[in-house]
Amino acid sequence: MSSRHPIIIVTGANGGVGYGICQRLLLNLCGDVPEDALPQPEATPGAYQPCDYIPWTKLTLIMACRSAQRAGEARNNLLQFLDEHIAERKRQNSPFSKEMDEFRKNLTIDILLLDLASSQSTLKFCREVSQRYPYISHAIYNAGYAPWNGIDWPLAIWAVLKSIKNAVTYPQYQRQLTGVLSKDQYGLTFQSNVLGHFFITRALKPLMDKSPWPTRVVWTSSLETTYALKYANWDDPQLITCIKPYSMCKFQTQLVAHYLDLESPRTRHFVTHPGVTSTGIFLDQLNIFTSFAMLLAFYIARLLGSVHHPISWINGAIAATHVSLVALPLLNVRKKLVVYGSRATLWGKAYVGGNEMDNYSQYADKAKNLVSYCDELYETQKRRFTEQRS
Repeated sequence: MSSRHPIIIVTGANGGVGYGICQRLLLNLCGDVPEDALPQPEATPGAYQPCDYIPWTKLTLIMACRSAQRAGEARNNLLQFLDEHIAERKRQNSPFSKEMDEFRKNLTIDILLLDLASSQSTLKFCREVSQRYPYISHAIYNAGYAPWNGIDWPLAIWAVLKSIKNAVTYPQYQRQLTGVLSKDQYGLTFQSNVLGHFFITRALKPLMDKSPWPTRVVWTSSLETTYALKYANWDDPQLITCIKPYSMCKFQTQLVAHYLDLESPRTRHFVTHPGVTSTGIFLDQLNIFTSFAMLLAFYIARLLGSVHHPISWINGAIAATHVSLVALPLLNVRKKLVVYGSRATLWGKAYVGGNEMDNYSQYADKAKNLVSYCDELYETQKRRFTEQRS
């Protein structure tokens, strides 16, 4: 058996959409029917082309998480999930039984600690990856931090009365903390969502360049970017004074990812978002009754025609796994910034849609400046990390 096989990093893999991404990767790479590698009419139209990674009989999945305990529980659940799937497919007399058994035998799921809000933790993670693995074929940047600080209930009620579909698709009534700093004294939202992943990209470039295939880096954006530019202050790249730092950091993510895609000769950078899902990222602001009301509102929005409510974790993960597995020629060319989003039909069938950012050229200089700024911070922290080791 060839040693060539996908080696995939997923940040924030122990819960929510990150866990759903891991589930979908296992389902698609285990030798069964690779649905996520098929063309998507609204995102990657065209005739089917074989995927480099499918069918395969080996996978190394790196779960990059802050909590070893939660990651360990998630890994056990993933293995049980895969075992149950394989058993069910065998009961259905799948022609891929042999491949699935071999995949399961050769599957490695590793847990590496990563706190994106700490430069030292991030660089330590990168050092460990560099020491343990010969290359990286995929990096899926799902982890992040949202600085929620409650809900403006009068505004929320008014938004629902005007349009429940828009209210739960493009909400503007969440209060967000401003001025929150990390232990590095960087803007916490900026570092956790943008800068930390940028550090990984720079530090692991040698491993990405060694991949048998062009490495794919998948960045996670959000529908929150719809109104982000209302709060833009380009003189505050760390978003310390921004009143909607989460919304703006997801717009920064799009700019950084596309700039790096244009810059990288061999590594491709793509932007996805999970749509609206019932993850725990906002549930701390709700009680049992309002949580149920929120979930009900999601289904009502879908009933009213919203395609942006996949709702479940595993459905919200489809955009990231599709971009990771579909034949590369079907994805956007480098000169275009396309955001691939997870969507769902009225009956809950997940699919992928794509929206091109037509006005990227207006922000090309902003993207360049932001990447240069991130590079300065990276070099500073890398130097400190090296000095501490010596």
